[in-house]
Amino acid sequence: MREQDKDKKLVELAKQDSKHFGSLYDKYFDRIYKYVFRRVSDKETVHDLVSQTFFDALTHMQSYEYRGYPFSTWLYKIAHNNVLKWYRDQGKMKKADLEEGAQIADTKVDVVKDFEDTERKESIEIVLSKLEHEDREIIRLKFFEEVSNIEIAEIMGLSANHIGVKVFRALKKVKQLLKNS
Repeated sequence: MREQDKDKKLVELAKQDSKHFGSLYDKYFDRIYKYVFRRVSDKETVHDLVSQTFFDALTHMQSYEYRGYPFSTWLYKIAHNNVLKWYRDQGKMKKADLEEGAQIADTKVDVVKDFEDTERKESIEIVLSKLEHEDREIIRLKFFEEVSNIEIAEIMGLSANHIGVKVFRALKKVKQLLKNS
């Protein structure tokens, strides 16, 4: 059974009885936590925003409709909106250290490979800090969260074609900044 099919089944069960939402929570908690942590970096705030994200998902579960995207796309969009709302409320933008987010346990991450990539990540972090916020967000979603252009489009409220162009342009900027550093 494909991953999306499993998610559809879990979603349908959660819509019928909220006690089944725990399976979706368990499956996606680490991914959403890392996503939020890389944007906020204050652990208390991260916990609050992640809790709010899953609370929002649970309370709006009945309105969720499968539109060809994985369930995780909907969760990322909720998390993305919660982070943006928090920044608006705070009136500030904080930069998160990519290495701090990498310290969060993830069973899909190869620890040795992460260790070997530390130097490269430091260079990338410096370059990302020089990009516009939207370009930085797209690059993080695409390459750190491994989200498809279609999913990024859904999360950010843009068209998939527009995201493709933005990824291309952002990568061009990254390449130029890496060349200059």
